[in-house]
Amino acid sequence: MEIKKILAAALTVGAVVTCAASAYAADDVIYESGRTEATSEAVDLDGWGEELFTKAIFEADVQFKAPDAGITLRSADNKKGGTSIRAVMRNDVLTMAAYGGVEGNYIYYNPVDTNATYHIKLIGTYGTANGIIDMVAETLGENGEVTETKNAYLILMNEMYASSGVGPEHIRVEPNTVVDNVKVTVLKPDAIEFVSPPQTVTAASATQLQTRFLREGEPLEYDAPVEYSVSSWTNVAAEQQVALESAAEISDDGVLTVSDSANEGDSVTVTAKSGGMSAETTITVASSDIFTLNTALMSEDGKTLEAVNAVKNYFVNGNAVFAVAVYDDAGVLKGCFTKSVPAKSVPLKTATDINLGYTLPEEFNPDAWTIEIYAWSDSAPCDVPEVYENEIAVRKFFEDNGGAVEWLGEHETVAGMLNGHTALMQTGSEIVYVDGERYTLPIAVYIDDAWTTRAHSKLVGLMR
Repeated sequence: MEIKKILAAALTVGAVVTCAASAYAADDVIYESGRTEATSEAVDLDGWGEELFTKAIFEADVQFKAPDAGITLRSADNKKGGTSIRAVMRNDVLTMAAYGGVEGNYIYYNPVDTNATYHIKLIGTYGTANGIIDMVAETLGENGEVTETKNAYLILMNEMYASSGVGPEHIRVEPNTVVDNVKVTVLKPDAIEFVSPPQTVTAASATQLQTRFLREGEPLEYDAPVEYSVSSWTNVAAEQQVALESAAEISDDGVLTVSDSANEGDSVTVTAKSGGMSAETTITVASSDIFTLNTALMSEDGKTLEAVNAVKNYFVNGNAVFAVAVYDDAGVLKGCFTKSVPAKSVPLKTATDINLGYTLPEEFNPDAWTIEIYAWSDSAPCDVPEVYENEIAVRKFFEDNGGAVEWLGEHETVAGMLNGHTALMQTGSEIVYVDGERYTLPIAVYIDDAWTTRAHSKLVGLMR
């Protein structure tokens, strides 16, 4: 007697991510400006062309000549901006502070000398709801040397003068303020990486891959095109690489599509490139079945299929259906049995006996007959139309109504699942087994000239 385990091809994934050093040689200085003397009115310096929504360094030499002197980063419409650094009176002491947009809402730092020059650096990502900036205030000596440094870290932008979705476009010099050596530098990434490469992908599936930019190991918001490619595909059966176009492809936006011909053990390597940086991830084909079937357990008298030993490969809600098909020595389907099992009740990654208790047909011959065992996921209930023609295209019927169908080629048997019911039917036979019960259709199941399997529409009623 032959016990066959029918397993669909699918994908186990071991992901390897690597990053190459950036080819970006230097950060982008997008704006520079010279000295602006103190005036009684605010002065807007020329902007750098567009609002900035990435990580940048804003820096300038600043002299605070009176209370409320300072600099503010402003949006293109001059309504909103980034951080405002001011000199304000606190406890009768002129103090450097970050302004928070509400009267009196300041974040205070260190006292201000109206005769001193401070090199102010604002480092952060702008134009986001919860952007964070750091500030460095360096006190400069007569020859421009740094005599003191004060740091302020993790200033939340939503506490500042900025609002979500607005990026700075220029610098406003507040009244009674002198500025010099103004510079705006956009930070560039030094690496790119894949973000959480998928642990599982299946044949004939599409999977969205994502990448992000890094700077010194930390994520960096940066707007640059990413070029994706499938750099290699290894066919484990042939022990060689096969034509990439026949195995997998990836779109411009990172959607990886794997061929339905993928075999367990195959592997695909995907590369992402941008600005001389590159990253790659390798994904290996594994089983996509909920269960891997191992061995069948028969009773001592050989008349009952007691159980099947199976391993649940991954967590899934709902049910798994185990189906048993029995064929005689001529390959004719003689019996069928199905059992629905709550998939979550079976331990993950553990060999488990699934009790079946199927009494085989009385004439069963263990030396000549064949038993095939299948397992697949249940389908959600759906409404099946009342009216069909006398005949239906079997695959179209199941798939159009939210079910699933599989062609079991060796015995020309169709297995279909819909509304929690399982059907097995063999071409050339009027017999159909639904949930293990035998029914007779008015005509035999057959394959037409278009290689479409067709059955009598009586099957529709049996699947409600």
